[in-house]
Order: sequence, then structure tokens, then C-alpha cells
Amino acid sequence: MVLLIASYVFYMLWKWEYIFLIIISTLVDYYVSNELGKSDNKARRKALLGLSLTVNLGILFFYKYFEFFIQDVFLLDRREVLGNLEFLLPVGISFYTFQTLSYTIDVYNRVIKPERHLGKFALFVSYFPQLVAGPIERAGHLIVQINKKLDFKTTNLIPAGKIFLWGLFKKVVIADRVALIVDPVFSNPESYGSEMLILASVMFAIQIYCDFSGYCDMAIGISRLFNVKLSKNFNSPYFSFSITNFWRRWHISLSTWFKDYVYIPLGGNRVVKWRWYYNLFITFVLSGLWHGANWTFILWGAFHGTLLILERVLPYVRIHKAPKMLFVFILVTIGWIMFRAENVHDALYVYSEVFSNWWDIGTLRKELFGIGIGKLNLIVAAFSILLLIMYDLKLKMKNYLLQSLFYLILIFSVIIFSMGEAQAFIYFQF
Repeated sequence: MVLLIASYVFYMLWKWEYIFLIIISTLVDYYVSNELGKSDNKARRKALLGLSLTVNLGILFFYKYFEFFIQDVFLLDRREVLGNLEFLLPVGISFYTFQTLSYTIDVYNRVIKPERHLGKFALFVSYFPQLVAGPIERAGHLIVQINKKLDFKTTNLIPAGKIFLWGLFKKVVIADRVALIVDPVFSNPESYGSEMLILASVMFAIQIYCDFSGYCDMAIGISRLFNVKLSKNFNSPYFSFSITNFWRRWHISLSTWFKDYVYIPLGGNRVVKWRWYYNLFITFVLSGLWHGANWTFILWGAFHGTLLILERVLPYVRIHKAPKMLFVFILVTIGWIMFRAENVHDALYVYSEVFSNWWDIGTLRKELFGIGIGKLNLIVAAFSILLLIMYDLKLKMKNYLLQSLFYLILIFSVIIFSMGEAQAFIYFQF
């Protein structure tokens, strides 16, 4: 009960009114799941599942996509439809909506039994460490642990602290620092040359990874204190040797969600080839739309869906893993340009410049220092990214003194080199 109250208070510190959206989803899915557990009538079960889908996806659609469909799909005047009505996107709405939907669908498919205790189910939906940015947990993994006694374990303090510290380092030392390059460039890309646009694109690949995985690491670390083990959401994704492999390593909880609840129900790969490719493509278009109401996200999803299809169509070429990893990183970074751009026009401009003549070091140096990042920040960023690469390569430090030195470096870096004003986590907007 204490953790449930803490979770609600945590969410209400942002905008207290939106806690009612979580409560509505919780009560509807608690009712639906328990009714599903009692009924064997197919029509009634489908109606109950439909109720859950309608309420949860309806709330998500209204707050996240309604305005987009009015203006960009149906080409209507926003003011004529909504007047002066303004509302903020609820933080983490896509995360907790998908989490509670997976529970209801699993109960419907008789994969799990419904949770009878309302308080424990409410905690599953609103569990504060991963409430606003994941990982997206399944009931079969998290509720099982919630049903046990959640105690603060002093024996978990050191391992939890290590995980949390690494996540904090990635966020405040790396992600927030490279944002000094990324944000001004993507806010006004036409003011910069191709060299700076390339650098900003690569830095955004670093930023989004450190920002998002940093949050997940901190959530995992905090949960470890209560003896709760959250799912691993990232596994060195930039060392993937194919796009398929990348999506097995990046935002793992979302990838598996779409695989289990969209891709497989569509038929997966158990269909004719053209249908298989369609299933892949539509799954990734929807995953792009999940990220936000913008054509940039939809096109980003379509880009990755196309790459996955091409991997299955083109003949396999045997080459060393290192060139493969570099090639995959380049492809993923090209996709990140569309993801980060504020609109499709900006993205197309960046692409046109990136693939033109480039690498005038003098111009790059002038533009880089022109945004005011400073030499110290560049040195700290370079050193921190080197640590990140070493960590993701899983270079084991068996020597206790080396391990201690590594974590001391992290502690002092967080204290000394964290940015003065912390930036919001990127995935809070999703």
C-alpha cells in the first residue's frame, strides 16, 4: 500500500489531474479481467476485451493523436473542432496503457489468471520506478513479484547502487551534455553545414540511447532495493550486426510487446511471403506511431520496417562482424534523423545536406564552438562516450581495484560534470 501511494504521489507531482486517467484504466481493467476469469461465453469475453481496448486506446487516442488526425489526416481547422481547448499530453501514457492492455489480453487468452487484489493490480499499473518511461512490464513478471512481500534489502544496496549510478551517469554526464550539440542544430538545421549536421545526428544516436537506457537503469536500480527485478530493456544495441539484431537489443520491452500483440496475431511469419513482409512493415509503422503524433515517427517506423524486409529479401553476405556493426549503426543513425527532426521538411533538408559534400574541418570547428559548447564539455563528452563503449563491449574488470576506480570515476563525474540544469527525459513525451 505504501508503494501504491508513493506511485500515485510521484505521478501527481507532475500534474495531479491526470492521475484519474490511470485510475480509470486500472478500474476498467480490474473489472474486465475478473469478469473474464469468471466467464466462458465467447461473445461476452470478446465484449469485455473490447471494453478494455476501447477505454484504454480511446484515452490514448484522445490525448495523443486526436489533434494530429484532425489537422494532418483530415486536414480540418483545429480551432473549428476544438476551439481554444488546450491539454497536455499525460506523461508516460503510452507506457502504462500498453502495460495494462497486455495484462487484459493475457487474461483473455488465459495466459495468466486475473489478480483479485485491487491494490496489487493498481500497483502493477502505476509502479513508480518504471511508470513514465518503462520498461513495459508484463503481469506474469511484475505482479508475481508484487504478490511477494516487498522489503527494502540492505544486501541489494551495492548492486542496486551500481546500476542506478551507471544510469545516472549516462543521463546527466553524457545525454544532457551532447544535447548541447543536438538541440540547437535540430532546432534550426538550415543554419548549419553538412559536417555539423552529421555530428549532431551521431550525437543524437548517443543522446537518445544514454537518455532512455539511463532512465531504465535507474528504474531497475531503484526496484532492486525492494527486491523487484525489472526486465532488461537494452543490451548494447549499437553493437548489433543486423537491424533484426538491433531490435532484439533496443527497447526490448516494446519490441516484444509489438511482436506478441500485433505481429504474431497478424500471422507473423507463418503466412505467405508477401503477407509476412506486410506484417513486419505494419508492425513497425504502428511502433513508430506509438512514439508520437507526427509523420516523422511514422516514417521512422516505415524506414525500419523496410530495412527488416530487405534483410529477408537480399542474399546473405558473409563479412566480419565489425563492418556489419558499423553499417548497422550508420543505418540506425540515418533513421534517427527522421525521428529527431521537428518535421518532415527539416528531416529532408538534413538528408540532402548530409549526403552532399562534407568534411571541412574548419567549418565544423567554427560552427561547433559557435554554439558555445566549450572545449571542456567536448573533452568530457569524448571521455564519457569512451567509457560507454567500453561498458557496452562488456570489457570485464575482474580486478576489484579497477572496479572500484571505475565507479569512483562515475561518482566524481556525476558530481563535477553533470549539467547545471537537468533536461527532461526524452521518452517522457511518449
